[in-house]
Amino acid sequence: MSSVAIVTDSVASLPHEMLCRYGIHVIPVRIAVAGKVYRDTEQDLPVSLIRELQGAQSIDTTPWPPQHYCHEYERIAATASEIIHIVPFARFTSTFSLAKAGAVTAQERVPGLRVEVVDSMATAMAQGLVALEAARLASMGRGMDEILSSVEQAKSGVGGAYTFDSLRPLARTGRINALASWAGSVLSVAPVIGLWDGREHRLGLARSRSQAIMKVTEAVCRRLDGKECSHIAVEEAGRYCDAEKLLDAIQRRVHAVESIIVRVSPVTQIVAGPDLLGVSYCRRQSSS
Repeated sequence: MSSVAIVTDSVASLPHEMLCRYGIHVIPVRIAVAGKVYRDTEQDLPVSLIRELQGAQSIDTTPWPPQHYCHEYERIAATASEIIHIVPFARFTSTFSLAKAGAVTAQERVPGLRVEVVDSMATAMAQGLVALEAARLASMGRGMDEILSSVEQAKSGVGGAYTFDSLRPLARTGRINALASWAGSVLSVAPVIGLWDGREHRLGLARSRSQAIMKVTEAVCRRLDGKECSHIAVEEAGRYCDAEKLLDAIQRRVHAVESIIVRVSPVTQIVAGPDLLGVSYCRRQSSS
């Protein structure tokens, strides 16, 4: 068992096999609709409910309060005295500050506990790939400071590009008003957005799904720019066939050590809508 526990959030959408292989702890994020709070799990959010909530007029994605994170850290502290929590980028969510507050309380309550909360500067599987890098090193017995240093390197090498038939589902969170206004300025288009270096990037508007797939592919290939890639993760929320087409287009131009297709977490499916399609990538790090 590693002496350093690696934690991330459910929106990282890491496959179950990866979570088990590296012992990564997952904190399900929170979503509230019509006053009812759900955890980002298949138990709380089965497929039928996901479809229903995708049509909800408003949703609340406010993260858990600090005491929730404190409780999670205390629970994990039963088997590890050091914890690294990889969270989504702070520009769009207050998870980082709330988890930091929870970490302070947990360290006061548990003698000898050290908790470091790290802004991944990404989200979705890109966030998951940062957590995966940390977990691999932890499984090798590397110390906390060495892992944190490697995580800082990994953050600069991950990112993603995504397309949606509409940004209306995301706009319900109230966190992408500028993007929603931009994408809504032209009718019948699919926005293509990049997420890297802790911020969003407007990559273009596509008039068809095939054109959107091409724009996502071009964006990822430009970002990689011939650099060796360790992971390509195609993410989908209900269009697996499109995900296969996107993965094929990427693989024709980029060699990755591992390429996978993942279904994003239930909350991500609700927040982004059923037409979400994207790619997260991680440029290969030098051997540690």
